[in-house]
Amino acid sequence: MVKQKKNYIAEKKKKHLIKAGIWGCIILVIMVTGILLLDTRASYFTVVASVLVLPLALHITRFMAFVKYQDPSSDQVERLEQIKGNYVLYHSAIIVDPLGTFYFEHIIVTAKNIYFITKDQQVIEKAKPILAVKLQNKGVSAKSLHFIRVSQEKTIEKIACKIEKEANQVDEVLETIVKIIDGMLM
Repeated sequence: MVKQKKNYIAEKKKKHLIKAGIWGCIILVIMVTGILLLDTRASYFTVVASVLVLPLALHITRFMAFVKYQDPSSDQVERLEQIKGNYVLYHSAIIVDPLGTFYFEHIIVTAKNIYFITKDQQVIEKAKPILAVKLQNKGVSAKSLHFIRVSQEKTIEKIACKIEKEANQVDEVLETIVKIIDGMLM
């Protein structure tokens, strides 16, 4: 089951950029209306417009948070979505922690294991100890965490085959782990 679409980041960028544009237009309309009606900037219209800068800033900030990330390649996405069995797949997973923000192209959760897949070895080195402690505190064994660096499409093929063998098992633990991962994602 796919929990996060393949174009998740592109959709988030578009959504927040559109909302920022809408709020910017609303602020401009209120300011211009106040100036045209009262022939001065010192009015309640200016106060209302200045308060509405907060939602504008919120959406600009959220847009900027997603700008540095890109969705994974469509070849990887298609191959991973073809896996048969009982598993949960996240594309473009961003995990926020006080010690850093970690981007994984894919996270795959099965009844026994969690696979964190990324292209960047530095992300693995930084995220591995932090996520291991965080997930162990929630009852997930460190042995079930697998951090995989994908450098070639062949690696995705190997991972997909391995997960397909493992994904035939049905377990209630899967739902619990999925809730934990959902709570960690941005």
